[in-house]
Amino acid sequence: MGHLLNEPIRAERDASGRLTAYVWRGSRYSVDEILKTYGSSAEAQVYRVRVTGADGVAVAELGRDTDRWRLRHIFSA
Repeated sequence: MGHLLNEPIRAERDASGRLTAYVWRGSRYSVDEILKTYGSSAEAQVYRVRVTGADGVAVAELGRDTDRWRLRHIFSA
């Protein structure tokens, strides 16, 4: 079961624009893999990603609207 959060995050991207990590509530989570991308607009999309952080591995759903990012859901892996 997932947890609905809808909280702002700071996304980190590499030079090519690929999502590599995000910071949420002061903790950094590395993006291990992008599992799926939803949305038809280049400016608004949802990413389902596998992440690793201090608490272990999880699956997160991140929403992007232009340059604003939000952690929408988090699921245990």
